[in-house]
Amino acid sequence: MTPGPPSVVVFDLGGVLLPFDRERRVRAVAERFAIAPEAVRALEAEMAGPLDRGEIDERGLLAGLCALAGEAVAMDEALDLWLSVFEAPNAELWALAARLKRRVRVAGFSDNPAFVRRAVVDEGLFDPLFLSCELGAMKPAAEAFEAVRRELAVEAGEILFVDDSPANVAGAKVAGWDALLFRSNAELAAALAERGLA
Repeated sequence: MTPGPPSVVVFDLGGVLLPFDRERRVRAVAERFAIAPEAVRALEAEMAGPLDRGEIDERGLLAGLCALAGEAVAMDEALDLWLSVFEAPNAELWALAARLKRRVRVAGFSDNPAFVRRAVVDEGLFDPLFLSCELGAMKPAAEAFEAVRRELAVEAGEILFVDDSPANVAGAKVAGWDALLFRSNAELAAALAERGLA
């Protein structure tokens, strides 16, 4: 049986509203500083978790990138290079989310550092945008989902979550949320229609 309409639809960013490819960032950094791709991947492995958990911020990233490059790097360039992981925004899905906002509350929930806001098409769409670095917890941890639910001030069963990660979708369901695995815009639109959000 398909659940009824939610009171809040919560969208993931990376892989849903913002398609991404980690190799784009690897190529961009490797080419910019003429270093081996393996060295960039090693920096990613070292930095990604602490950035997403809020243990380090953009200054920590800048220090790591400068050390890797062997030269001074401007903060704006460092952030742009890190965010080069994102491809063109999924414009059709942003438009769908904007239409949804006329009927239900729309929020965002992403495992990312605060500076990911630079890549967000329209932060005003979200009420609000939750970032793991600010929550101090990442999906699919139960405490991350509970922190979001608490801030939304709704019951778990009122939330519909959309994410491209099976583990995150499973975590949301364990938390009592309705959740959809994002595969395509058309499939998501059909699932929303089934929930009375056509």
